[in-house]
Amino acid sequence: IFFRAFVCPPKTMFTRKDYEPLDNNTWSCSQVLAIVAAVSVSLGATVGLVTSSASQTNLASSGLTTAVRPTAQTTVRMPIQGRLSGNPIHHSDKALPHFQDTKPEDIQSVAIPSHNRGPSISALLLVPITLAGAVATLWHAVRKPVATPVDPLELVSTTPKAPVGCVYGGHRIDYAMMAISGKKVAVLGGAGGIGQPLALLLKGCDMVSHLSVYDLANFTPGVAVDLSHINTPCTVSGHKGAEELEAALEGADVVVIPAGVARKPGMTRDDLFNTNASIIASLAGACAKVCPKAILVLIANPVNSLVPVAAEVMKKAGVHDPRKVIGVTSLDVTRANTWVGEMNGENPREQNVVVVGGHAGTTILPLLSQVPGSDRWSDEQIKALTNRIQFGGEEVVKAKDGAGSATLSMAYSGAEFVQQILRAMNGEQGIVECCYTENSVTEASFFATPTTLGPNGAESPASLPELSAFEQEGLDSMLPDLKAQIAKGVEFAKSL
Repeated sequence: IFFRAFVCPPKTMFTRKDYEPLDNNTWSCSQVLAIVAAVSVSLGATVGLVTSSASQTNLASSGLTTAVRPTAQTTVRMPIQGRLSGNPIHHSDKALPHFQDTKPEDIQSVAIPSHNRGPSISALLLVPITLAGAVATLWHAVRKPVATPVDPLELVSTTPKAPVGCVYGGHRIDYAMMAISGKKVAVLGGAGGIGQPLALLLKGCDMVSHLSVYDLANFTPGVAVDLSHINTPCTVSGHKGAEELEAALEGADVVVIPAGVARKPGMTRDDLFNTNASIIASLAGACAKVCPKAILVLIANPVNSLVPVAAEVMKKAGVHDPRKVIGVTSLDVTRANTWVGEMNGENPREQNVVVVGGHAGTTILPLLSQVPGSDRWSDEQIKALTNRIQFGGEEVVKAKDGAGSATLSMAYSGAEFVQQILRAMNGEQGIVECCYTENSVTEASFFATPTTLGPNGAESPASLPELSAFEQEGLDSMLPDLKAQIAKGVEFAKSL
């Protein structure tokens, strides 16, 4: 107890429930046990030492000689020399063989010489040391902490790119710090093909204290119950139907929107616009009313047009903050990192390819010239890889044979981006992610570029680096298409 409380107390000694400081005259179990143990050990040791020392002193001062008086029928086994209270025992007449069977008449006496030494030095030193340990233990058990509270972010890996899910990636924040770092995240469309795996990954992140799952499907509460059985600190609530939308959004810090219809073979992201634009407008309107300060993270396609729709809805409500309406383009980065790693024979996790522009076809522009070692690639390799990154979604749609689009990889990328947002909201510095926001980086009013994330969302979009001739050509050719897709979203929102 003394060592744990005084010599080497753990960082979280005063933050875990088991070691909460006294408050409102409430004593924790550990405090009571520490006090009882310290008092018991201290008193017991002190009384024992004092009694032993006093007994030794009395015997020594009296010069008492104690004779061994066995009965006639007794056979005594006795060593030649022994020790009693630190003093040698000498046989008075003749030495006896060691543990020899000795008859009573062979023993005259066993005497304790009087040296009058008093208590031993070790006994005298042990008393104040024991008392000091008891006092220190009691003081540490009842005092309020004076050290600076533990920063939960000290327990999180500081790597630029943390794997998705604090549990699965090993980046766990201390459970006791949930009150400081935990955020409420609402997933609108949480029962869908992207929403369910996305919610699963977020349930595994300890930076999320409350996961709210909303969808129109009747089985949405069942998804929430299923998630709630996972043994992580995050609580889960399920909300079904439009009448429960506001309850799902109440108190949300981050709102992730994968809601909408999925792509089918032959469909472009632009083909999804007419259906999904109405859904996004409705959900954004609810966010403006219930949680206007929340960060909106849009996954639903077409991102190039739907992010402007959400922004216009927030503007109409008078709560627009361009830093807090963000389109997720992380899947383009995920694909680029995967395939660049394969080309270079390197770990895809260690790649960080910059992808700018938008999130549809040729508006996706990977800046492969910025990748270390890309000078070894041929022009044909760069063009082929660029095309694959731009149209990777169609690769999945075709492979699923009409059964859906990219759901798992999108959920992974979306969860990864939300985790980075949460880390930035908790005060971690230097987090940069490619994302689609309203900015002035190019002549397009919305553009995806590496952006520094902060407590208020996408805070500092970066300017474009020097581009290769191939990349500059791609930028010039895609800007008119991107601007047209943005205008389509703005006009739709204004017509509502």
